[in-house]
Amino acid sequence: MVFAVAFLLNSAGNFVLGVVLSALLGPAEFGRYATVTLAALTLAGGTFDWLRISTIRFSGDVERRVSFASSLEAAYFGITIALYLAVAVLWLCGVDFGFGPTLLWLTPFFTVAISRVDYAAAQFRARNLSRAFAAIFALRQTFCFLAAAAIALLRRDAATTVAAMTMANLAAAIALGGALRVPGARLAAARRGDIVQFLVYAKPIVASMVVYALISLINRQVAFERLGAAQTGEFSLAFDLSQRLFQAIYALPEILLFQYALQRDREEGRAVAEAQIADNVVLSLAILLPAVAGYYAMGPTFEALVVPAAYRGDFGRISLALAPGLLCYGAMVVAVNPVFQLVKKTWPVTVAAVIALATDLALLAFTDADSSVDSLARAYSWSLMVAAVVSTAAAFRRPAMRPNLRDLAIVIGAVVVMVAAVRPFNALSSHLLAALAGVTVGGAIYGGAMLAFDVAGLRGLTAAKLRDYRARLGAAT
Repeated sequence: MVFAVAFLLNSAGNFVLGVVLSALLGPAEFGRYATVTLAALTLAGGTFDWLRISTIRFSGDVERRVSFASSLEAAYFGITIALYLAVAVLWLCGVDFGFGPTLLWLTPFFTVAISRVDYAAAQFRARNLSRAFAAIFALRQTFCFLAAAAIALLRRDAATTVAAMTMANLAAAIALGGALRVPGARLAAARRGDIVQFLVYAKPIVASMVVYALISLINRQVAFERLGAAQTGEFSLAFDLSQRLFQAIYALPEILLFQYALQRDREEGRAVAEAQIADNVVLSLAILLPAVAGYYAMGPTFEALVVPAAYRGDFGRISLALAPGLLCYGAMVVAVNPVFQLVKKTWPVTVAAVIALATDLALLAFTDADSSVDSLARAYSWSLMVAAVVSTAAAFRRPAMRPNLRDLAIVIGAVVVMVAAVRPFNALSSHLLAALAGVTVGGAIYGGAMLAFDVAGLRGLTAAKLRDYRARLGAAT
């Protein structure tokens, strides 16, 4: 529970910080900031994220923890040095990708900083260190708001804001450095075989994440070159806020449900773990679908409450165009990828991503997808929808991991009813009241349906949790 709450609060902090920075920097400067941030996140995905993913999969093994920690740290150190050397070569050759030398150098520093925090959080989750997990996210958000928001307010400049974000993340990682250390782990104890195992397992997943990020980066760069910085800022805000919201939702199953499936695989065998994956698919979609549908059903209210005035109107329109793609990406992360991760055959994930990239490039080359930010958003969505179809077809060829169709039908039906019930609240004069009514009524309708039809055993699970809570309460008194 601590892990879920801490992650949700961190995601909420990222979301709020994005809104604050967009308001302080303005569309043009925020467009530069968002492009550099996306470049850093893409670079982090391609260089460091395989360590985070491998940590989630392997660091729960107590017997090999020292060896795994040594190998992970050695790989992290090596990648950091290689990254700085690569940027130095680019700088000496006069290549800056249009960022300028300052942002060129800041990008790898920002990459290393955010990757270190995410890697540390994955270690804390795998080792069940809930306090350290909560602390590193709390420190990250505190430092980011104190530094980045203050700098953006004073300077209104993308470069200094990126520098402040870099220092804030580094400070959080350094503060929790002691908790991250594994007794006995050292660079000299790293094993090449472990690193190869991590690469074989995680690189296809990482490659897919980088390719998906590349699609967004390409479309954003096209917008910057052909439509200008202001429209790129509008596109960036719609994409970034929507993605961060969805990311908070679809990362929870990775933190909770997939770890549980891995635990059952170690303790009860593969057949039990495969059945758990099938249940996890339903549970994951039962979390993702209503959240996404509710976000867009209450879109006008959300825009009026949260989005800075300079972005309104365009935000809702662009977000709606991005919705199918972001939904498909989230569904692949929570429902499809774990199927491949359990059996340690992750290459189909990369194949689907490459097909998505090819689709996006074809739309840019042979249609008018580059004529407006709306058409660029639709191109992104089409590419992700194609990838979702391909990866889903590959994942569920094995019957044991297919989700229960009855449960999926109930989830979809409940979402439809929920959306129909909450949309009229957008007409209320008070946007805050509309939001509260939407959450209350929509949650009651959807939650009631899940319990009434016992989707994926939720009713029994809820009853068991309540019995445990009452037992602990009784023991305490």
